[in-house]
Amino acid sequence: MMKNTRLRSQRAVQGQSLIELALLLPPMLILVFGVIDYARAIQFNNILVAMSREGANLAARTSMSHQVIIKALNDTAEPLLMAARGRVYITQIIGRKVDSDCDDAPPTYCATYPKVEAQTKSLTGNATLDLTLDANLPSKVWTCSSWSGGACNSVPASATDTFTMALSDGEVVYAVETLYDYNVIVNYVMETGPKLYSLTVL
Repeated sequence: MMKNTRLRSQRAVQGQSLIELALLLPPMLILVFGVIDYARAIQFNNILVAMSREGANLAARTSMSHQVIIKALNDTAEPLLMAARGRVYITQIIGRKVDSDCDDAPPTYCATYPKVEAQTKSLTGNATLDLTLDANLPSKVWTCSSWSGGACNSVPASATDTFTMALSDGEVVYAVETLYDYNVIVNYVMETGPKLYSLTVL
């Protein structure tokens, strides 16, 4: 009799433990997947920061073409899927005087402004995907309206970058942007993935 009571008591404890596990497991899994999602997003953002720094360094210090630099950056971007979810822009900016012949003009005409000279973007080889990435991940430095093979077709004489930068006349800098449309694992914690972004100017 005593043995049966002990068995019933053990079964009741086991049943209670299973019910508690069933109640606690879903919130614990959501928490774990949320932590994993945030950790992955931070890791991906760190990779983008390293890519933009390396890209700006290569653009400013080498004579490599911008498409070659972008391809090298994308090739070293794993685990990021840059061809499907990422975009790299390299924008060449030069300091120009408001009026090139400003000897007799007021001092404000001798001031310089950051003039966009050229812009290059990464290519995926898929025209539809390229248009989607252009819409979802546009450049924040300057937006080209017409592209040909990853290079901006025509840069207007009035094209200036969107951020304030003090450049001397003729000084050239390169702005390298790396963007990524982060895809969440579970959308309980983050409904939509953030657009990750990094910019380096050198």
